[in-house]
Amino acid sequence: MKKTLLLLALTLGLPELLPAQSVASRVAPADTRYAADFAEAYRRNPAVPRGVLEAVAYTQTHIRHIGRSEQPSCTGMPLPSGVMGLFADGQGYFRENLDRVAALSGISEAQIKDDPRSNILAYAAAYSRLVAERRLTSSNPADHLPVLMDLSELPLLKDAVNNYALDAHLYSVLSFLAKADNQARFNFPDHRLDLSAIFGANYSVLSAATTQVSPTSVQAEGQRYDPGSSTQTRVNSTDYGPALSDFTTCNYSSRNGVAVTHYAVHTVQGTYAGCISWFKNCSANASAHYVIRSSDGQVTQMVSEANKAWHVGSENPYTIGTEHEGYVNDASWYTTAMYTSSAALARDITVSGYGISGLRTFYGTATTGTLSTGGCVKIKGHQHYPNQTHTDPGVNWNWEYFYTLINNNPAVTTLSAASGTVYDNGGSAANYTNDARQSQLIAPTGATSVSLAFSSFDLESSYDHLLVFNGDNNRAPLIGKYSGTTNPGTLTASSGKMYLEFRSDCATTRPGFAANWTATIPTSTSCPTDNFEANGTLSASAAVGVNVNNSAYICPSTDIDWYKFSSSTTNNNLKLTLTNLPADYELELYNSSGTMLYSSTAASTNPETIIYNGAPAATYYVRVYGYNGATSNSLTYTLRVSTQSTAWLTAPASGSSSAARATSGATERPQVTMTNPVEAGGMSWLKVSDYEGPADIQLRDPQGKVVAEAVHAELTGSALGYRVPAGLTPGVYIVTVQLSTHVQRLKLLIR
Repeated sequence: MKKTLLLLALTLGLPELLPAQSVASRVAPADTRYAADFAEAYRRNPAVPRGVLEAVAYTQTHIRHIGRSEQPSCTGMPLPSGVMGLFADGQGYFRENLDRVAALSGISEAQIKDDPRSNILAYAAAYSRLVAERRLTSSNPADHLPVLMDLSELPLLKDAVNNYALDAHLYSVLSFLAKADNQARFNFPDHRLDLSAIFGANYSVLSAATTQVSPTSVQAEGQRYDPGSSTQTRVNSTDYGPALSDFTTCNYSSRNGVAVTHYAVHTVQGTYAGCISWFKNCSANASAHYVIRSSDGQVTQMVSEANKAWHVGSENPYTIGTEHEGYVNDASWYTTAMYTSSAALARDITVSGYGISGLRTFYGTATTGTLSTGGCVKIKGHQHYPNQTHTDPGVNWNWEYFYTLINNNPAVTTLSAASGTVYDNGGSAANYTNDARQSQLIAPTGATSVSLAFSSFDLESSYDHLLVFNGDNNRAPLIGKYSGTTNPGTLTASSGKMYLEFRSDCATTRPGFAANWTATIPTSTSCPTDNFEANGTLSASAAVGVNVNNSAYICPSTDIDWYKFSSSTTNNNLKLTLTNLPADYELELYNSSGTMLYSSTAASTNPETIIYNGAPAATYYVRVYGYNGATSNSLTYTLRVSTQSTAWLTAPASGSSSAARATSGATERPQVTMTNPVEAGGMSWLKVSDYEGPADIQLRDPQGKVVAEAVHAELTGSALGYRVPAGLTPGVYIVTVQLSTHVQRLKLLIR
């Protein structure tokens, strides 16, 4: 059954990034936090370029009020306040910009710290005053960099690292402003920012995937950031090749011969640029080996892996640590780009000779508080180590997703027989082994479902697990995660494929499991023949009677029925109905060139209806098919093509999620555009010119296969966010947008 989702018109709100505990496709929710406050700030302070306030707020806090209850950073780095991320206490290192904003705006520090509206208005007033003092007449944010630097908390020191940290902050702000989806979402203009021209030779370092830091320079993929002369030198990282290097001169010590055996995941409780700068503060007494940026996953190395960074207390001697930009109680910082980059770094560490296996990555439920996992788990969070009080990365970090990204190339055994038996890797007689990861795909040819019945089940409780998925990989819906000695019973995969992944830790083995599978496979002879077959293509369309009922089967599940009929100049108002549906069937109308004109995609067995008033006299084609393989070998559907000289009422049938409506006398059709390209799991923004009304959006691959649930929208003239499913293979896809006036197809490039 399809799920029809409401796609909301958005002009303000926080751009949605990948939630930590979900990688499913969905439409962006409306998020108008502080929208009225930003609008008021711009009205009061017209010298502030539109979008700058949201860009600074997003860079500092993801447009979230940081209050007094925010938990402290495990690095000791000071916390900001409010939506704009202002610092009252820089601990002798950061500039205390809350005090400066208060002085420039005339609003008290306490009010700025505790009231989100005052926080935003004070920053805007301070910004406006600095623009006036510097006599800046341009409204281009690129000309306002001195103001942005003045209002930043980052130290204005002359060393390479702090210059780079400040540039990284400015790069994040301007990158936000340069993105078309942010412009549409927050309703600010395209300032036509040329980031490569603004940052010059250092742009390649600022936009690189990863960075490394040395006492005198920052490097990225062989490029050196030189704040003094902006010259470039080819240098390679000694530890992680893709990283920029910005090694701190302090805040680390020797490992004194202790071997590296573990890897720690942290959350900064602050920004990427702020963390880099803080680790250069020799009074901080804190550091990590790497820092990762949220927006694009850039990595900066701060401490050589050969040295001991100061990030996890008593457990520092044997660990490598990475800080992730963001806050533990705000999932929006944990983006797809950050997960992907962080997993790539972790994979590099697993092959660097330390003996850390990717299979030893924690994959349990994310939690608050501390949870010591024992020595078997080698890649885990700060909160999972002994003798800790900090609870990062916390409840929003998706450990299962992180595990699959690190261990991204499992060996899979495919079982295609209609029935059989599966065992753990010890087979039918022996215990399973330690450090096992066994992947099996049960995929009988033609199966519509697979059932798995366990005859025995005995795994080390809470440490060894069997994960079962309803699909062909471990990104499919999870049926269950099983451990201990409780028999899972009989499990069913409705997709016709079942993926099993068995994992064991480094100690204690048990007898394991045995289970028998059986598949439901419809036979081709079970489908009755109707009078219209074979009509599986447009060119083989069967002629269908007009103003009469026509009945046929959709069987087997791959069956598609094509029909054709002709309209006249007098009876030129068409109504197509699909009724008596035994399953979820779809209805489409095409012209003789094979271009879809309208579609109806109501959910479940609700009738489908298409109305085309004022249709030119021509031959038309009708396509009927089952949604996601819906079929019936016992019940027929009824197709009726009705024509008349008077216009049909254009309201869609009850329950129809996308019945098309034609507008008589329309001379121009609305034009649909979408932003390109977009990352898998990212957001594309859809605009329709001069149109308000219903729209239905369907994403298909180049072969026409549906790859995402249909989405229903009510357009109101504003830009709409369409969430692309995570996990799609990069390439060109087809987006079908059904309006009440026509259907438009657009190409969408997924990177």
